[in-house]
Amino acid sequence: MVTKRLALPVAAALIFILFMCVFVSQASAAGYQLTRNLKKGMSGEDVAVVQRLLKDLNFFTYPQITGYFGSITETAVKAFQKANGLVADGIIGPVTRGVMNKFLAGSTPSRSDTTSVYIVQSGDSLWKISQRFGVSLSKLFAANNMTSSTIIYPGQKIIIPQGDAPISAPTVTYINHTVVKGDTLWNLSYKYGVPVGEIAQANGMDTSAVLYVGQVIKIPKREVPVKPTPGPQYGELLDWWKEAQYVFPLNSTATIVDFYTGISFKIVRTYGTGHADVEPLTYEDTLIMKGIWEKHERLASGAVNYWARRPVLVLVNGRKLAASATAALHAGLDSAADGAYVSWRSGDYGPGINYDRIKGNGADGHFDIHFLNSVRHKDGQVDAEHQAMIRIAAGQ
Repeated sequence: MVTKRLALPVAAALIFILFMCVFVSQASAAGYQLTRNLKKGMSGEDVAVVQRLLKDLNFFTYPQITGYFGSITETAVKAFQKANGLVADGIIGPVTRGVMNKFLAGSTPSRSDTTSVYIVQSGDSLWKISQRFGVSLSKLFAANNMTSSTIIYPGQKIIIPQGDAPISAPTVTYINHTVVKGDTLWNLSYKYGVPVGEIAQANGMDTSAVLYVGQVIKIPKREVPVKPTPGPQYGELLDWWKEAQYVFPLNSTATIVDFYTGISFKIVRTYGTGHADVEPLTYEDTLIMKGIWEKHERLASGAVNYWARRPVLVLVNGRKLAASATAALHAGLDSAADGAYVSWRSGDYGPGINYDRIKGNGADGHFDIHFLNSVRHKDGQVDAEHQAMIRIAAGQ
């Protein structure tokens, strides 16, 4: 008789446990709103939802969603509270519940909020997310209980803590230039390192316009804020069109550092609109540049592949930029005047205008340096290999 009386409660308990296991395994945090205070020792649907949310945010480490508020859940809640600037008591009271409900609602990040949540998209990395929201990697790691080796996946929710000072956008100011004899828009472009089209646009004229002595020309000048990098060994990831071409303007001298070897040489940016066309500064610089490719970029046949892309750092005007370079000299002849018509040009370019501005450097023509979103001259397309090398130099 006693056995029968005990059997019913035991059976009921087993059914309840089975039900809870099925329910908890299907628990979803999406769109759910918490309505009661929760603490250690409690259980239920809302506890399972909290565990799912904390698991998505990398705070809940237990492999299963149990629906029971135990010591592991309490530790996870404390970590969540600490990351969000809340009192880390392990209890989900009104304040903590309100913050969690915001995450559960999938609200979009905002710099004005103390914290917010971001859903990881395909192609994201922690570095990209930190740059998108102006938050340092260290803050992002701390808020999400992550390290530099943490792997993220599409659909994962990431806590976005309060950002650092927002990265401001480039600004444009103008200086006035009074035209003297011999000035042209193209000469002014080289003098000030500003694309000729932008000078023309700032003055409401065509690039072929003739200037007259005494005329006042507005020269646009862009100030590009410094961007943070994942470490001192990496370069700023600057968009070519909006940033890099102004930080590394025409007629500027820079030092190129091969990312893999650390070997460096000097160059001058002499041409280029879709990317930077540059020339070695001296004969020694030409030898150093060629030596890198001759040692590290050979084809199976033994021939040097000067067109091979390599990640590099461009040191210019106190900045360090992430870039990609080849060493294939083309479209010029060192022994002929720049801009002259010649019967032969390097790189099998044949007869045409000589694009070789730096003389006596032992380099016929120029070579290419690409930046984020820059394009090839031949077809106006982004070069995927160059872009991959640029991201290596940027620490991505």
